[in-house]
Amino acid sequence: MAKPLLQSLTEVDARIQNASRLALFLDFDGTLAPIAPDPAAVQLSDWMRETLQRIVERDSVVTTIMSGRPVEDLFVRVRLENVIYCGNHGLEIFGRGLSFVEPEADGRRDRLRRLTEVLQGRLERIPGVRVEDKGLSASVHYRQAAACDIPAIEQAVRASVATAGAWFRLNNGRHVFEVVPRTGWHKGAAVKWILTHLEDGRAFPIYLGDDNTDEDAFAVLQDSITVRVGVDAATCAQYGVPGPTEVYRFISWLEGRAAAHPAPQ
Repeated sequence: MAKPLLQSLTEVDARIQNASRLALFLDFDGTLAPIAPDPAAVQLSDWMRETLQRIVERDSVVTTIMSGRPVEDLFVRVRLENVIYCGNHGLEIFGRGLSFVEPEADGRRDRLRRLTEVLQGRLERIPGVRVEDKGLSASVHYRQAAACDIPAIEQAVRASVATAGAWFRLNNGRHVFEVVPRTGWHKGAAVKWILTHLEDGRAFPIYLGDDNTDEDAFAVLQDSITVRVGVDAATCAQYGVPGPTEVYRFISWLEGRAAAHPAPQ
């Protein structure tokens, strides 16, 4: 069972006190910013942006922002330099001199486009559903759909993806179905890739995320600090917080600690 993070800061501090540098991984929707009925309306609050700005300026912290959104969309919403942006559930990584696109996913863009066209055709008559082609993955958002329509939405999505089952798989998110390539790549693989390619290769990871896709990262970071955001989710993360307000409080605490313990030169 996950421990309450904000009641465990003394323990967290003891675990990171000897780290020469921290690698901070932060999911976007539901972690840095509250979930919204319309995904296009999600924005960082001013107070969260200001705190992130301060922490990304610390030499002792390398910050990565993770998302199911494409990197371009993620950057537009965050707009901070000196950050690694990891989009499409880890399939693309850019920033701080890093550049990566998972090659198998990159080669399936046309297949994904055709699949999203099929999904749009099957779902266009159901109000409140939005199909989003994100280049390397796709999303079917149904947060604004009527509850009585959800079984029909799920049936249509599963049937469509099943026709391309050798190429794509389906993940259940928070009021969203995620269509992702069958590549063996996920947020956990992306985190390992980033850690391997950081400057000194010895940063201690801290990962906060609210989605089922973040569990892949928690699983590969069992000796690190992992935090599940949301009170109602089963998780393999070590710590938990209720929502973005508590994430802000933790990041503020971490920034203060980083200011007091700068990275060695």
